[in-house]
Amino acid sequence: MPPKEEKKGPKLSGKDKKTLKELQKKEEIENKAKELSLRAFKAHEKERQTQEKTVRLKRHQEQVRGEREVERLKAEAEEFKTVWANFTLRIDLALEEYEKHQRWASIVRDSTLPDVNNEADINSFLSIWRENEHEVPGGEDRKRDIDADFLICSQAIQLINDILLEVDTVKEDRHAPLWTQKARNKMQFHRANLVNLYTQIQSTLDRLTSNVMQYMDKYVDEGDDQPLTLCKSNVDVKYGLWCGNRVARIRSVDFPSLNIIISPKDGAHLPKQLNLMNNVAMRVLQFSFDPTSVFEKEDVGVEYYAMGGILVVETMSVPQPMKKVKDWVVRLETQLAHDVQLIPYPPVVSDGTGGVAPPIRVSFCVPPRIVVRNTAPVVGIWVPTHSCWLPEGTAEFTYDSASRRATFTTQNLTKLAIIQEKAFDVPYEQWQMYPLDNETVMFTIEGKRRGEVSDREVQIMIRNNLCRVVSPEEPELQHLRESWLSPASLLRMLSNSGYNFLLRECDASFIPDLLPKAMIMENRAYDDMALFCTSFVFASTRHNKLGEDINMALFRISKAMRDVASMDPLRVNLKDDNRWHTVRYEKERAVICRCREDDEPNLEELPGQDVHLNLYTILREMHGEEAVTQAIDAPDLLLQNAVKQILSLVRPLTWG
Repeated sequence: MPPKEEKKGPKLSGKDKKTLKELQKKEEIENKAKELSLRAFKAHEKERQTQEKTVRLKRHQEQVRGEREVERLKAEAEEFKTVWANFTLRIDLALEEYEKHQRWASIVRDSTLPDVNNEADINSFLSIWRENEHEVPGGEDRKRDIDADFLICSQAIQLINDILLEVDTVKEDRHAPLWTQKARNKMQFHRANLVNLYTQIQSTLDRLTSNVMQYMDKYVDEGDDQPLTLCKSNVDVKYGLWCGNRVARIRSVDFPSLNIIISPKDGAHLPKQLNLMNNVAMRVLQFSFDPTSVFEKEDVGVEYYAMGGILVVETMSVPQPMKKVKDWVVRLETQLAHDVQLIPYPPVVSDGTGGVAPPIRVSFCVPPRIVVRNTAPVVGIWVPTHSCWLPEGTAEFTYDSASRRATFTTQNLTKLAIIQEKAFDVPYEQWQMYPLDNETVMFTIEGKRRGEVSDREVQIMIRNNLCRVVSPEEPELQHLRESWLSPASLLRMLSNSGYNFLLRECDASFIPDLLPKAMIMENRAYDDMALFCTSFVFASTRHNKLGEDINMALFRISKAMRDVASMDPLRVNLKDDNRWHTVRYEKERAVICRCREDDEPNLEELPGQDVHLNLYTILREMHGEEAVTQAIDAPDLLLQNAVKQILSLVRPLTWG
């Protein structure tokens, strides 16, 4: 039987064949896509597993490194504890001997003034002073002994200077930093005594003024119908009083021996609002010191400070003049006979606020120790409600450098002073400290660059436990170039002259984008720098200004180490990055990092460098224990102490 023929499917049309072909092609594409997807998945999975393995390995390595770092830091801390204890013992003995000699020297030049640390002595001095002040002047003329009043004020100012020197020693106490309660208590004690002395000086000058006005006829020549102009001065106080019966408007008030002139800003006569024709006197006082700063709030920052003393211009009521009735002299005695009654200018209006009155021109001589760092000094007023100096109500400042005469206009007769921003030089452009020999170090600070005449670099030489200014060479700083002073005293006097490097943390509120560093971290860094102050050069890095971590600071240390057996200085070009290491210093560790001045900041450890406890352990690894021990032992101990104090006061890691 012949085989059956296979049944063929229905014959596909051209259209169906095309559709089938498309389906097959689609299936082929999908299969290839699945295959590619599977391959990609496998590759991704392999990469993920590799990355996870790498991360685990890195994490493990970091953990091991961290554990080793902890062990290393712990071991280094134990080792350094002994090194630091020996150093502290040696420096304490050196300071004890130094302070003993200082005490003997003070006994030799001792005076009748009270002991600045003895509250009973100071209170007794003030009590006797007050009793003598309130005694009614004897004699027929009832005049006060002006020379005696000025003498007691001069003695008080000398006592104030002694207290300020003692405050400086509190700031320099190695064992009681300023943030400790012990230091705070000492500062409050001295602050209270300063307030009492400043208050009593003012009281004596007020008592003198009231006596002169009450017995004005005794202070002028008989028959003299001119207003009384009384001038008295010494190195610390200038006193001027103008008063008397007037029959015509006053053009100006001139205190010739004091070089102070009060004149109208506009017109030919002083403003009517002064009422100088109606039993009103004008008094000027110029102090070589600032009696107001002691009233500033301790924990509130200030933007401005007074340089080199203050100028007071004020008006006050004059008692009714005496009258002669036959052979009798009738003199009305009121409270004005014992005290002064100030008259505010501008006059107070009905709602108790200050009114508006024409400005007055004031001309005076700038004290010889103030550096005018601008084209003319800026004068501000003391604002009692805010306990600070502000540039309010004053304008039109001019200055003649040859005569040192400054002129300005003011809308207020009150306490006035040449003021300057407290942070005028902050942030510091750069700083460095380099050794001249084993007993001398040079510390330089360049303030904030403004491209103006005010730009300066200040050089301070440190030797033994003292320091002095080397430059600028302005005549106003001659006393600081010729005198060796303690770090705190030098910086205080330098501030009075116009170079202020003494800022408080609360002052940072007036400095944009600046956060003060943690004091403990900074203190450790300055301890380290002081240890090696005659072996290495230390300098600022621009990257320190960019950080916002208060527990980390950056500074540079020279790669070169000075041979302590040499008498040559060590200087390093600040612009040559290859001659510097950058130190990343933290609260409990330090390391050499990759930062370079001409690159972006890189805080990673330099290859081959481990994290260490401090500079001592970093340098020991780099230079060897013998060299580092010699570097610590070579400098004069008092020099190391002074370096630590000046760094702690200037705080270059915060303000630079």
